[in-house]
Amino acid sequence: MKWPLVLSLVAAALLPSPATGAVRKPWLWQCTQIHNAEAQYRCYVRLLRLDIEASGDPARELPRIDRRVVAVGGPLEAGCHVLMHEVGREYGRDHHVTLATLQRYVPRSNNPNCSAGFGMGLVMYLGPEILRSGGAAAAQACARLPTRYRQYTCVHGLGHALMRAYHGDLGQAVRACRKLRADYAPDCAQGAFHDYWISLRGADGTTRPRDAQTSPRVVCDGRFTYVRPCWYRYFLEQPIALPIRNGADLRRTCRGLTSVQRFGCISGAALTVSTDPFEQIRVCSELRGHDADACVRGIADQALAGEPVRQVALIRRCRAIGADCYSWLGRTLAVVTNGAFRCSVLVSQGRRACLAGRAHMNAALVTFS
Repeated sequence: MKWPLVLSLVAAALLPSPATGAVRKPWLWQCTQIHNAEAQYRCYVRLLRLDIEASGDPARELPRIDRRVVAVGGPLEAGCHVLMHEVGREYGRDHHVTLATLQRYVPRSNNPNCSAGFGMGLVMYLGPEILRSGGAAAAQACARLPTRYRQYTCVHGLGHALMRAYHGDLGQAVRACRKLRADYAPDCAQGAFHDYWISLRGADGTTRPRDAQTSPRVVCDGRFTYVRPCWYRYFLEQPIALPIRNGADLRRTCRGLTSVQRFGCISGAALTVSTDPFEQIRVCSELRGHDADACVRGIADQALAGEPVRQVALIRRCRAIGADCYSWLGRTLAVVTNGAFRCSVLVSQGRRACLAGRAHMNAALVTFS
């Protein structure tokens, strides 16, 4: 069935009935009432795609979708980023998106949920084209995007794309990332490792590698150069048996590890403590020294995009942790706000550390969602 006809049928189904005067049904109501997870996922992918097609302009429509999913809440809000991976791949395929035209379609938003997921999906689709250039042309396309956060998500998506272009060969994908400019290579590698951990359960269009190594203590031992990016998404994609709720749980989870391995483990485990950055920073304050510094790297401050008052409230909580916390949040809040975050709201040591971090907003992030 042709897209225009499909769109007209869907639109007609959602209009009030002239005979009954029925009220228009809620957005995506067809999917919210499905209780089978797989069927619901397919429904959301299909109808979100229809919404974007009807708009004719994904770059402007995705920010609107970000706002609408907050109103719906539930599985749609929680899973929109991953849903949009698939929607973005399908859209890129059907609209013949290329590296040269990528910027036309990337959402005009720093929102880490639906918009970031769609942008990554577009880059994933470009895997074969990226492979032909070794990744350099894709990195140039990422660099042309107008905000630092969009550049970061593009580079992360590049790691996913290289993994798929190399048919799940982690070594080849990471080596391709290493050939990129120094401020992109670790973040590209984080995308490659992320795709690997996803593939262990065959999710998001991946296939589980044959004879896959499943232990991060082995995969992330430095054999692939990047230790902290390797650990970062492991716990998020491969939940461990016991939940991580406090500092003691973080220490238990990473017991026996030292140096950069322990740092990477603590950061990745902290990412799963909560989706609320205030709860995360509370747990980080239960740790000391390098463990506390590592924990801060898992704080999802991008969830506070567009909320300047709460951003300031969050970084002020660093007084219970120390200078590295101010530095990291100053840096990443600058990324989220494209440099608009001001450290002047802080005083003394906190301000100095925040400014030092902010000065590095364009460097590789290494651990960031």
